[in-house]
Amino acid sequence: MSFTLGNITLPRPQGFERRQVETSKTHRTVSGKTTKDITNRKEQYILSYEHLTQSEITDILGEWDLETTRTFQVSETNLSIGPTEVHIEIGTRKYLTPGGDYREDIVLVLTEVE
Repeated sequence: MSFTLGNITLPRPQGFERRQVETSKTHRTVSGKTTKDITNRKEQYILSYEHLTQSEITDILGEWDLETTRTFQVSETNLSIGPTEVHIEIGTRKYLTPGGDYREDIVLVLTEVE
């Protein structure tokens, strides 16, 4: 039961969303008929984390720093995704517990390649 990204096992996210990304063009004819040409559909996976340690953040940034696609896979009891190749985007990094520990909140956006 795990979330994996490239060579690391991710902690269980506090929030997990799936979004459909579609590349398409809509056409409307003079008679009012609408058609849609769909050229591509893929998924985005949005993982929200709270209070990650600097070690966990370093692991995630190590995969992101490779600047290449990485394999994403979810193997949970009631959810199975992938393996699928994804691009990694990192949202705002928040430090909510300043001090010696510096825990971070981070959002990862993983977009399927194909």
